[in-house]
Parts: sequence; structure tokens; C-alpha cells
Amino acid sequence: MNSMNMMSLYDFLGRAAGPELGREVAQAASKAGVKSEMREIANPKYSGSVMLYPKAFLDLYFKGSINESTNKQLLKG
Repeated sequence: MNSMNMMSLYDFLGRAAGPELGREVAQAASKAGVKSEMREIANPKYSGSVMLYPKAFLDLYFKGSINESTNKQLLKG
């Protein structure tokens, strides 16, 4: 993990998020201007790329607290 504490949805939720929730989070991050990264993984259940987001963004997203003022704070990161 880097200084921004990047996490996948699986790491954050403790379970697979699924494609629909993954798309919703990716769209919210893009709209908010939040930088994301990709990681390649391979395990018995999934092999491929996963998106990584700052933990602060995921905390706010899942609390329903994403708005324009929080976006500016996240971008300062």
C-alpha cells in the first residue's frame, strides 16, 4: 500500500463486491476526481484486474458522504 492507503473493494468490504457495485464505485470515483490504481490478482475464484481506491474515499462512499466539498479534501490527499 502506498501513502494514500489504496484498497480494493474486496479488502475494504471483506467480501467480493460484484460487478454492479464495482461499476457504481468506479463511476463515483471518476465523477469525484479521485485517483484510482489497478492491481492484477490471481486466486482460485478470480483472476484479473481489480481497482484500488483511497481508503478515505471508500469510507465516505459507503457512509453516503460523498459530495463536492469532500471531493476537494480527498484530492489534496
